[in-house]
Parts: sequence; structure tokens; C-alpha cells
Amino acid sequence: MDIQWPLVLFSLVAGTGGSLFAFVGLSELLGGSDKTRDAGAACSAVLLALGGCLSVLHLAAPLHAISAVTNLLSFSGISIELMLLGANFAIMVAYLLVRRRSKATAPLRVLSVLGIVLGLMLGYFCGHGYVIEGQPTWNSETLPLAYLGSSLACGAFLFALISALKGEGDELGGKLNAAVTVAAAVNAAGLASYCLFLGGNTTGHEAILWDGVVVIGAVATLAVSVVALTKKASVSPAVLAGVGLACAFVGGVSVRVLMWVCSTGFIDLFSCTVPSVMLNL
Repeated sequence: MDIQWPLVLFSLVAGTGGSLFAFVGLSELLGGSDKTRDAGAACSAVLLALGGCLSVLHLAAPLHAISAVTNLLSFSGISIELMLLGANFAIMVAYLLVRRRSKATAPLRVLSVLGIVLGLMLGYFCGHGYVIEGQPTWNSETLPLAYLGSSLACGAFLFALISALKGEGDELGGKLNAAVTVAAAVNAAGLASYCLFLGGNTTGHEAILWDGVVVIGAVATLAVSVVALTKKASVSPAVLAGVGLACAFVGGVSVRVLMWVCSTGFIDLFSCTVPSVMLNL
């Protein structure tokens, strides 16, 4: 089956946006910088908007997006993704508006909790829509866990990068590096679980993808987070966060491409001939 690059990038970009706002919500609940939260929420909204644009590209024609919107209550994989995408974007916009126009903490905390839950759900369900019996190499709950983990790691390192660039410090009550390490560990566990499910084929072009998933996506990403946690590195926090983000992104792209490469290919569910099937029309 051909690699569907718009879907590869959509799931990772949108999932990263949701995970980034989850960290913004944690900052609101645990304590941190207003500047970091504002920048993080704005960046998250941009990533979700970009992800929405990417999701349209695989529908053969942009007008098919209208059909997808009108069939949201079908609760197909694509309708759930669109609902979560819209819900996350609405929560982020509401959060930014409340922050600018009110000093009340209760509404911000409610929006933060919603943002954490919906943001993590977006990363998970971007992968869960592919869990189908007709594709043996996709039919495992380890696949959405790999999607969630890679999105969470990207969002965590991106939030750490924003915090470092803002130069505020003491983010998440001083537990930012610990939170990033937890996210990297979840990422490593998710990637490893899906790789174990596939069985470890390392021949041909797949060997490069396995290296991207395991060596860079899991091991290197976790190693960078541990170095930042122990504070033994002489490099700046911004550089560490940037390197971690790059490793997590490479791992996230690699596992999504590996999913398509390892598919059986007996039917192209995302070809131009069957958009109506995917949209339940």
C-alpha cells in the first residue's frame, strides 16, 4: 500500500498540537509562566489548524471534507478525528480569550482539564482509526499507543523548548523535566509495543524505518530527556529540548511510515475511489 503522507503528517502534527496544549493545561494547574502558556496555546492552535489542512489532502478532493463534516455522527474513524480536532481548537481559543479578558482562575482550570483530556484523546484516536481486522499489521491496540506516545513526546519537548526560549524557568512547579521524561518513557513504551507486535522485520528499506523508530524515536528521545532531567549536560535547555523534539519527530514519522509499509495492501482504503466508504456516504 502506498504511503499516505498527508495522513502521516496530519496525525503527528495534530497530535503534537493536542499534547502541547495538555502541557499548557498542566502548567495552569501546577504553576508556571503566563508567557509560556500563552505561546504554547497559540502554537498549539496553529498546529491543529495545520493538521486540519493536511487531513483534507487525502480525500481526493477538498469538497469531500464537507461530506465528512456533515457525517460527524457516523462516529467513523475520520469523524471522531474531526470532532476531536474541532473540540481541541475550540477549547484552545476559549482558553486564550479567557486569559486575556478575565483574571478568574476557575474557568481557566476547567478549560485546562478539558484541554488535557481532549489533547491526549486526539493523539490516541488519530491512531485508533486504523485498527481494523482487514489489516493484520494494524489490528492491534499497540498502534494507537504508538501514535499517542510519539505525539506526547513531541508536545512535551516543544513545550520545554518554548519554556526555555521564554527563559522563565520553574515550569510545572519545577517538574517540567520530570514530566518530559515521563512523556518520553510513554513514547518509548508505545513504539516498542508496536514494534514487538510487528515482529521485528529488519530487511530492505524497513531496516531504516526500524532504526528511526527504535534507535532515534525511542532510545535517543528517552536519553535526551534523562540528560535534561539529571542536568549533567553543558548545553542549554533550549538545545536539549530542540534535539529531543527532533528525535521524537523522526520517531513519530518513522512509525507511521512503517505502518503503511508493513500493510498487506489488499485494498487501498484511502485511494481516490473509496472516499465515500470512509465517510459512510
